[in-house]
Amino acid sequence: MSHLPTLVVFTATYVLIAFRRLSLLPIGRPAGALTGACLMVVLASIEPRWGIDTKAAFAAVEPNTIGLLLGMMLLAAALAEAGFFEMAASFLLQRRPSPVGLLYGTTIASGVLSAVLVNDPVCVLFAPVVDATARKAGLPRVPYLLALAMGANAGSAMTLAGNPQNMLVAHLSGLSYRSYLMRGGPAGFLALLVTAATLHLLFRKQLRPTSAASIDADASPAPRSRSELALALVVLLGVSIAFLAGANLAFAALTGAAALLVLRRRDPASLFSSVTWTVLVFFGALFIVAAAFQRTGLVDEALAAARPFIPAERGAAMASLSAMFALGCQVVSNVPFILLAEPMIRTLPDPTLAWTVTAMATTLAGNLTLLGSVANIIVVEAAHAEDEIGFVTYLRAGLPVTVVSMVVAIGYLLLVG
Repeated sequence: MSHLPTLVVFTATYVLIAFRRLSLLPIGRPAGALTGACLMVVLASIEPRWGIDTKAAFAAVEPNTIGLLLGMMLLAAALAEAGFFEMAASFLLQRRPSPVGLLYGTTIASGVLSAVLVNDPVCVLFAPVVDATARKAGLPRVPYLLALAMGANAGSAMTLAGNPQNMLVAHLSGLSYRSYLMRGGPAGFLALLVTAATLHLLFRKQLRPTSAASIDADASPAPRSRSELALALVVLLGVSIAFLAGANLAFAALTGAAALLVLRRRDPASLFSSVTWTVLVFFGALFIVAAAFQRTGLVDEALAAARPFIPAERGAAMASLSAMFALGCQVVSNVPFILLAEPMIRTLPDPTLAWTVTAMATTLAGNLTLLGSVANIIVVEAAHAEDEIGFVTYLRAGLPVTVVSMVVAIGYLLLVG
């Protein structure tokens, strides 16, 4: 087979991505993706049909997605440094919620924040807070950690700036932030609510109040710097207004971050050190690997073969598309799968609806398995919960959450047209 070397590198890359640590090559996901990208370029130097040349490789890295991620990570880091996330947790706890109320509060708060700040940094900054809160209350932490991860994924579907795959959809589709918000906002919020309700149903026996459950919420932490917190919130508001006004998402976020760095008038090293650079490397490398694989034509052949099985009727077509995304994103991950499926999406009768469903379905599909979203991995690793939340444990909750939330969200999109 003429493309066998490409297939070998592609498969090896995703094996490294799928498993957190391999005994044979324990280098982790970002390094695995970067290695795969470099190997694709090396293959092209041996035989052009096998990989991707350096010029095309750098061109494949989507700067709008990387820029938007970087800008939002810097803004989230500024909020964290000012004490925003501890204050948000304290505000919730001062309401003295029941265990069930705390579950709903965690899910909805993480979802709403992710719609504004991007799900990955929200999970990075909130995971230790949620973990400590559950332990302090004498409650099992697994339901709340799942609520954080799944709520962040579902809530991020509300906007085009909520997660990396929606950022990519914004660039590829030409959808404006405002037009997507009008459709995807309500659909994503409904998905967020049913995510919380489904988790409540699944963990209802573990969420019963006990005498040991006592949350000390008397002390309300003050912001570390009121002026810096106010500044970060004002800049975030300005960036959100720019999004709604139709500004380029990446440059709006980067401009907001740059303005914040200047207006703080002190060394920004702490903010830059808070950026999850490995996530940026991970996605940049995935763009190259996916582009090299797409050049083989095998993806086009596979999607062409699947096309006759997509019904002509609008509702059934979108349902089939959603199911295909849900499964495909578990195998290839959502960002590269969108890149691979882009040619087919553009041929669908209603491209606006198709791209909206793509953003919604690929985001909600992240809740299906532990490997479905980087946010899931971030929560588990940040809370050191690898022994409690394994692949099977996550799937038991992820499967019903994904099915129910996707049915509700996609159903809403079909109803409103």
